[in-house]
Amino acid sequence: MAILPTGGSVPTNVSFNSGTFDINGVEMAVLQDITVSLDWSVKEIRALGSLIMATAPKRSTFKPTAKAKVKSINPTLFQYFMGTSNSDGSGFDYNVLDGQNVLTRCSINCILNEDSTQIVQWQFTNAVLTGALSIGLKLEEPAEVDFEITAQNVTVVTAKASV
Repeated sequence: MAILPTGGSVPTNVSFNSGTFDINGVEMAVLQDITVSLDWSVKEIRALGSLIMATAPKRSTFKPTAKAKVKSINPTLFQYFMGTSNSDGSGFDYNVLDGQNVLTRCSINCILNEDSTQIVQWQFTNAVLTGALSIGLKLEEPAEVDFEITAQNVTVVTAKASV
């Protein structure tokens, strides 16, 4: 993106209106209210008796996370929350077996400004689905499922915006 001149206005407002969640390229859910967090702690190294830091401050303990509300869900997603499933006559029973399924790659695809050609993709590596699997069932509204991702690393990929 080019540097804006002093007093110049930002050409477009960036907003994450909605998006999708996929695991290894398979769409698992349609999302709303997406929050992606990239958190670090800061470490300061100081010499004994000195007010000035010995080196520049360093970032440490990187923790990428994401939270979202699920509006439409692929039932396979429950396997990633709860472990493996056992089949029965009418469908699947999902039991918490070990809850330690690590996802090699999962992505959140955020649509910018309600334009499906402009997407920001957050590619989480070595991720687990964490937090509480919270399902809200409300009168005359579709069910909402809340979920959270915690990962080892994240890569941000953007579609090239037209100028």
